[in-house]
Amino acid sequence: MTAAKQRVEAVRQKFGPAGIDGLLVTHPTNRRYLTGFTADDTPPNESSGHLVVGRDDIVLVTGSVNVTQAEAQAPHVRVVNRDPSWPACDAALILELGIHRIGYEADAILESVHRGIGDALTAENHQFEWVPVDGMVDEFRAVKSSDEIALIRRAFEITNAAFERVAPTIEAGQTEAEVAWKIHQAFIELGAEGPAFPTIVAAGTNAARPHHEPGETIIADGQPIVIDMGAKYQGYCADLTRTVWAGEPDEQLKTVYPLVAATVEHVFERLSAGVKGNEMDSAARDYIDRHGFGEAFTHGLGHGVGLRVHEAPSFSKKSEDILAPGNVVTIEPGVYLPEWGGVRVEDVVLITEDGFEILTTASKMNI
Repeated sequence: MTAAKQRVEAVRQKFGPAGIDGLLVTHPTNRRYLTGFTADDTPPNESSGHLVVGRDDIVLVTGSVNVTQAEAQAPHVRVVNRDPSWPACDAALILELGIHRIGYEADAILESVHRGIGDALTAENHQFEWVPVDGMVDEFRAVKSSDEIALIRRAFEITNAAFERVAPTIEAGQTEAEVAWKIHQAFIELGAEGPAFPTIVAAGTNAARPHHEPGETIIADGQPIVIDMGAKYQGYCADLTRTVWAGEPDEQLKTVYPLVAATVEHVFERLSAGVKGNEMDSAARDYIDRHGFGEAFTHGLGHGVGLRVHEAPSFSKKSEDILAPGNVVTIEPGVYLPEWGGVRVEDVVLITEDGFEILTTASKMNI
């Protein structure tokens, strides 16, 4: 049995507890996870496929241009052409498979598709009920298999190597965009599909913006430069953040950088399977607060990484997620001071039965 087919069977085991007798999958990452079909969506309204999972059958609905690809990549799935429309085809399959309590991903379906399916089923006098099951497939994706871990390792190997290639070449007078382009080139030359997300290079005051878009800002000596980067390899993502500088660091950097780097180590001392996301977030937040910068840590501590760069489990103030072996998670504290800049250091770990393994081996600067 293929990995994708095993995943479908595991999801079916959740039908009873969830109170459903079928599942409509419209989230593109969950579709790929359950089928192996790699075609991309173009949000918000161009889908490459919907998946209808019954108790005894599974059907992938896709456009005519993707049918042969889907059949090749998902041999365990019946593939049908989307004709005449998503709602009409989805509804016809729900009728065929005898699904009455329809599990669906409320956060990943267009209102027009949801309404259209309902209208089509009503027209056929089909008794049905919508049951939101967001997170059902995500729960499985959070714990990586050995095959997934191998692909994630390779994504991180490429990411670490790209950083080590580009970081020593950064100097005053370059622009953020130049550095970002060098990172992109390194990803491709080292064997990645490309970046897992738009690379962040944020210099000076731009470093106070956690998701800054690199532009024509010129790098100057002594200022913080936050680099947030990750390669994608066979669909799996990496994520790495390092803060660097050209020349000698300024006085604020000499204070903030060691604090943020030490916060990562502080979290590592408490990290293991069985801890909650909010406990890890609090450990980092309290440590930074004790050093006088609590208000400057403006985001959650971390998140899962896999087929998406942001997925379960999460580390935030409200997260009740419990870490389990097979989770791949980021630890990324930051301090952001708008009048000066910011510092973020991000490591990613694989949670194991007896601890964790650090996947981000890229070097860190020292003060």
